[in-house]
Parts: sequence; C-alpha cells; structure tokens
Amino acid sequence: MMLRPFQPPPLLALVADEDGSAAARLRAEERIRASAMEAGRQRGLEEGLARGRAEGQAEGHAAAEQALRAELAQRGRQGAAAAAVALEKLLADHAEERRRLDAELRATVVAALEALFPVLLARAAGGEVAALLAAALAEREAEAITLRAHPGTLAAAQAEGFPGEPQDAGRLRLLPDNTMPPGQAEAAWAGGGLVYDPAALRAQVLAILGAPGPTQTDAAAAAQENPS
Repeated sequence: MMLRPFQPPPLLALVADEDGSAAARLRAEERIRASAMEAGRQRGLEEGLARGRAEGQAEGHAAAEQALRAELAQRGRQGAAAAAVALEKLLADHAEERRRLDAELRATVVAALEALFPVLLARAAGGEVAALLAAALAEREAEAITLRAHPGTLAAAQAEGFPGEPQDAGRLRLLPDNTMPPGQAEAAWAGGGLVYDPAALRAQVLAILGAPGPTQTDAAAAAQENPS
C-alpha cells in the first residue's frame, strides 16, 4: 500500500480565509440570491398586475356589452311601442279622413242630384207618365182612366204623343191640377190606380246617400217657422 505524503493547504488560501474573503463571497452570493428573489417577486407582481388588468378589462368589457345590450333592448321596446302608437294614430287618422271624404262625396253627390233632378225630371217626366199610362190602358181595355197631374206634366206627356190611339183618347180623361208638383201624376180607374211620384224616388236616393229627404227638410223648416 502506497502512502501519500501530507500536503498542507496553500498559504494563500489560509490567508484568504483569515482576511474574510470567504465571508465576502458568501455575502455576495447572498446578495445575488436576494436580488434574484426580488427580481422574481417583482416579475411575479408585474405578471399578476397584468393578469389582473386583463381580467378587469375583460370583466369591464363584458359588463359594458351587457349594459349596451340591455340599453338597445330597452330602446327597441320603446321604439316598438312608439311605432305601434304611431301606427294606431295613422290608422285612426286614415279612418277619420275616409269618413270625411265619404261625407264630402255624399254631400257632392246630393248637391249634384239636387241641381240635376229638376232638369232630368222636366225632360223625362212626360215620357215616364206616357209609358205608365200606355201600360195601364193596355192592361185595362174596357176601363176608363183619369189622369190627374200638373198642367206642365200633362203637356209633356202629350208632347210625347200620348194618347197615340183614338180609342185610348176616348178612354182617358186628363185632369190638370196646379196644386200637384211637376212630374207627379195620379192615374185612377174603377177599383184601382197608380201614382208616379219622382219626389219619392228622389227621397229614396237621398236616403241611400245618407242625406235628409225633402220631406224631412221641409218639416224641419216648418218647425222652425212655427215653433208652436
């Protein structure tokens, strides 16, 4: 077995330990570790702050988005309600406008009828009366017929060529009556008769149009003139 001789540590190493270089090295290492730990702590703090900011921003964005959606939904409901109210008002205004236009149209038609009816009556009354009497004479060959009407109406019927046949002239008695309105005629025979009353026809037309008839208007005027 071979033995090695003892070699003492270098003198420089002993001197270094004696003058505190080892302690200085330890302190330096401690500072390095502390600095590394502080850097790690600072880095962790910064990462935590960054993560917190990101999470806070995400939560803030989510809350803002939710609030925006709620606001949009509320405005949508308000807009729909306002649109419904506006539509109802538009429909009501349209219905009112239609009623007004209908009333104006009826008034225009009634005014035109009031203006044109006498003219049409003057032109057609004679022909209408002549046609009615011709039919009555044809149906009642053995009966005499008395025709009572305004003189103008009788003249209009005669202008239409009535009575056309001599035998009809012998069976027909014309009775002028100034109290009867123009255009109206009454034919009478044994056991019957007929009345041609254009005013009644006019009243029916006015009733269909929703306007007061002449009898209603005359009655109202008479009531105002004679309140008793």
